[in-house]
Amino acid sequence: MATPQPPGGPKGLRLYLQKTGQFSRSAKLVLVHSFFTGLSFGVFRLLFNFYVLSLDYNEAFIGTLQTVASLAAIIVALPAAYLAEKFSQRNVMITTALGSGVAFLGMVLFPLRATLIAFRMVAGMAMAARQVAVAPFLMRHTKGEERQWVFSFNFGMMTTAMFVGNVIGGNLPTWLGSLVGAAPTATLSYQLAIGSMMLVTILATGPLVLIPFEKPDPDREVEMPWTLLGRHGWPLLQFFIPQVIIGLGAGLMQPFMNIYFRNVYDKPDPPIGLVFAIGGLSMAVAQFLGPPLADKQGKLSAVILTQAASIPFLITLGLGAFIVPSGLGSADVWFIIAGVAFNFRLALMNMSNPIYQTFMLERVPDEVQALAMSLNSISFQFGWFIMPQLGGWLQVRFGDLGFAGIFGGVAFFYMTAILTEILFFRKWMNPPEPVGEPAVVSGDR
Repeated sequence: MATPQPPGGPKGLRLYLQKTGQFSRSAKLVLVHSFFTGLSFGVFRLLFNFYVLSLDYNEAFIGTLQTVASLAAIIVALPAAYLAEKFSQRNVMITTALGSGVAFLGMVLFPLRATLIAFRMVAGMAMAARQVAVAPFLMRHTKGEERQWVFSFNFGMMTTAMFVGNVIGGNLPTWLGSLVGAAPTATLSYQLAIGSMMLVTILATGPLVLIPFEKPDPDREVEMPWTLLGRHGWPLLQFFIPQVIIGLGAGLMQPFMNIYFRNVYDKPDPPIGLVFAIGGLSMAVAQFLGPPLADKQGKLSAVILTQAASIPFLITLGLGAFIVPSGLGSADVWFIIAGVAFNFRLALMNMSNPIYQTFMLERVPDEVQALAMSLNSISFQFGWFIMPQLGGWLQVRFGDLGFAGIFGGVAFFYMTAILTEILFFRKWMNPPEPVGEPAVVSGDR
């Protein structure tokens, strides 16, 4: 972690320029790759649910699609950890970018129930495998004093690109639909918008190709993930139990946020796209602010502080889902309130992601880092695997009021996760840790 600057040291922009100047060329190329990946994901995340609804499927099927995507991510996570260690993390990232492009194209060319499920699973596998490969790659191409900054920049580049993708995505169906005489909410317009992201994912492979290929050592023995898990089981699991709990909350809420704004507040795509775009920008700014906060407060304290601060805004979203459908408040006024709450919750909760990830990877041995990231993916995707079905059912059963129960449940999960983090890691909550190499976690804490 970066050492806090003395009073006369670089501040603000000068500090960021100093830190980014320390990044290796390979790390910078991964950041560019992350930008293109975030751009395509921003458009996809905004429009995919609307596309599915335009095909006359309901919210329950949207939940099913998210469930199978998370199941695919869980299935591929451990094999991806082995492949990332055995072969080239660079090539894994290239393969996943191409896989995402195939998935986007397949979902628009073959919009049947079975093929949507199949290609949504491919997209889930690609994203999970990419996450497993990126973090260990960055760990190997960074030093202790710059590591938190690189990780936060990687998240920040993705979320900045998602901001751009949300801005574009809110208008892309209108632009592309007008070229073929289709309405902005027509299925064809959504197909053209999502299908065009295939080109962006192909562009995302360009920076990766420029990274020098590091041929794996043929004599290097790579243990199977379950062997490593057997040796480091409980210490590793302590890092992931809080992530499982957070994933349960996120899986209940996140797949339906665009539907929340459309149904509860009766808004069309462009203003929803603007809310998501501002959310992406807010999240990016928050993640760029993460390293100085972690330097000052310590990684774990920064994580708990930002997660706890997000909960009041989460509760505000739930109030809107109760007040407006009950006729107790104006949809236009509460759309603004909910949009502000959405952005603050998103920024605060996601500021902690790269900090927690670095906190975790600095405490596991090198040979376990890919496994750690695969478990991180599994722990989070587990919630996205089981909870979207419940979230979709609540909407089908209770209509817009179902969102009040959804947000109440998410608040409970997030508070439980914070208490779990304090219980497991309280000895690391005080001052920032000194810069050093990753330490092997022991089983006696």
